[in-house]
Amino acid sequence: MSAPTTDLNAELSSVITTPTVRRAVRRSLYWAVAIAGLLVLGGVTVALSGASREPQRWGADETAPAGSRAVLEVLRDAGVEVVTVGRLDEALAALDGEGTTLFVGDTREILGDEQWPLLLGVADHLVIAEPTQTALDALRIDALTAAPLSDSGDPLELAAGCTVPAAERAGSVRATGIGYSTIDGEVCFDAGETGAGLVRLDVEGRQVSVLGAGSVLQNGDITLAGNAALALGLLGEHPTLVWYQPTPADLSAPTIGELTPDWVNPVAWLAVLVGLAAAFWRGRRFGPVVVENLPVVVKTTETMEGRARLYAREGSRLRAIDALRVGTLRRIAAGLALGRGAGVDDIVTAVAAITGRDPAALRALLIDREPSSDRELIELSDGLLELESHIARRVGLDDLSTATDPAPTGRMDA
Repeated sequence: MSAPTTDLNAELSSVITTPTVRRAVRRSLYWAVAIAGLLVLGGVTVALSGASREPQRWGADETAPAGSRAVLEVLRDAGVEVVTVGRLDEALAALDGEGTTLFVGDTREILGDEQWPLLLGVADHLVIAEPTQTALDALRIDALTAAPLSDSGDPLELAAGCTVPAAERAGSVRATGIGYSTIDGEVCFDAGETGAGLVRLDVEGRQVSVLGAGSVLQNGDITLAGNAALALGLLGEHPTLVWYQPTPADLSAPTIGELTPDWVNPVAWLAVLVGLAAAFWRGRRFGPVVVENLPVVVKTTETMEGRARLYAREGSRLRAIDALRVGTLRRIAAGLALGRGAGVDDIVTAVAAITGRDPAALRALLIDREPSSDRELIELSDGLLELESHIARRVGLDDLSTATDPAPTGRMDA
């Protein structure tokens, strides 16, 4: 028998393969890495999507051809105070003084029927770029949408043909957009059946311009014909220009009741009633709660049987046989007086010397063999019991199999 070299508990922890928390974490590492990779991929996708966004039409800081930074910079150089806002309340707050022009470009059709009327009468001059018919109906002004000014999408040259000062100074424009018609208002840049590029109205003493030729404000078309003169004339008429483009912040958030489907409430009430009925049924079946004084003394056999039932219910055959093996190894080591520092190999060697069995078969019984069925588990358990009895007969330790209860191990509680 060789001298003990390692602690029995440490060696058992290294050779017995019962799943532990550490092993479970290692098995979950793959999924953790996969989820982290997906999150990184999602972040990169979002970043690339943001980098490749479409330029905002009439964006105040947009330098792309669709933006309007050029005309706003010229207005600033000319001494016009330009205030850019993205919320309705901010726009109304910026219009508290005299001499103001309010530009509204709702390209995403965010404003609703209750918000559009709030923009009337708050500025000396209201300029609306390519509004929808819904917006015009909400404003209740004398203007109707007709048709696109250019079927081909190419800029169409239109003559002023009206007495609006800004249009007269422009003379003509080359633009695309939407044509509008009116009954009592003044039309400029008339394209015939497709409507006019500009409609000027007088609403309650305030000027309202419906600008259908919206491309005259864009960086890409500002230099064509009289586009710049029309844009500067409409927007630079007063000392202050409020440039308002509605954002999703103007959207009114729907309530939970509006988002909830109609079938949710009946199903929820039905689930509550079923839960109450089940609680009443099960409560009556189990009877009243028993009050017991603490501390409660629990017999060892009860805890052992409880663990056995848990192992059986979860199918933890390997954990169950490991518990039996640990107890067997400890009892054999104690019975053979191998000491607490004896290793598994020391125990196997000692048992082989006493019983004359093959060391490889003993190691398979004590360590290596994993039960794949309940039948194999019982066979291994019987083999351990028979081995302990055999050793007891050989060394004369008749009480070896019953003297020592298996002590709990760290892996059992893991």
